[in-house]
Amino acid sequence: METQARRWVFVVILRLQLIHTRAERYPPPNPEKFTEFEKKYPPDHFGEEASRNARVWRMYRDRVTDLDEDLLQGWHETLNVLLIFAGLFSAIATAFVIEGSKQLQHDYTEYTARGVIALLAQLDNTVVPPGPLPNFNSFSASTRSQWVNGLWFASLTLALIDALLAILAKQWLVEYASKMRRPVADARRWAWRHHAFNQGLSKWGVGVFISSLAVLLHVSLYLFLFGLLTYLFELDAKVCAAAIVLTVAASAFHIIATIAPLWFGDCPTTT
Repeated sequence: METQARRWVFVVILRLQLIHTRAERYPPPNPEKFTEFEKKYPPDHFGEEASRNARVWRMYRDRVTDLDEDLLQGWHETLNVLLIFAGLFSAIATAFVIEGSKQLQHDYTEYTARGVIALLAQLDNTVVPPGPLPNFNSFSASTRSQWVNGLWFASLTLALIDALLAILAKQWLVEYASKMRRPVADARRWAWRHHAFNQGLSKWGVGVFISSLAVLLHVSLYLFLFGLLTYLFELDAKVCAAAIVLTVAASAFHIIATIAPLWFGDCPTTT
């Protein structure tokens, strides 16, 4: 037991001598000779290069704070664009849904008109009586009406879901920024906290999730266009043909612009 205690005393003495020797070999820096970088981040004393408030942690904090601001600003701008487009698109789609949903219901206007004409025919023999009144129990919407309304309702639903998810994503980003601004005891603890939450953004795929919102809105738009073309098909062939040409041209441009960066590295249409 006494021998072991002597060994520990000997080890402690050697370590103290080593620290003393290194301190003499590496004297404290002179602040008058500091560069601008060293004035902003003063060098650490010997043996304190990884301490709680060491220079490396302060440099890390300033650097990743700028990177986080750029990243969060880009995501916020993307979400703002998606929210604006989803709001405008939902308003337009709602107008078409209101009009198209009438094809899934009984035509009460026609029923009322025929009833009035039937009453007039009983009062005046010169009025030609209408045909038999429609039977509401046997009403069935046409296949075209079902397809049109199905596409439009699906489009509107996806646009609203996209807007909801975009709002949730913005709340997540605000919460992340709030966590980074909370006070901590020292710079090293802040660096650990930032690393943990920043890795969480990658682990849980927040960036992929925000990018997928744009894809979801694109799907919603194409569903609406397909429903519009189906709706125009029986109304007017020329108008439908013009709409088909414009839709095909826009779709081709969209597809080419999306896949072009896979073959051309300098292509600026990456989304």
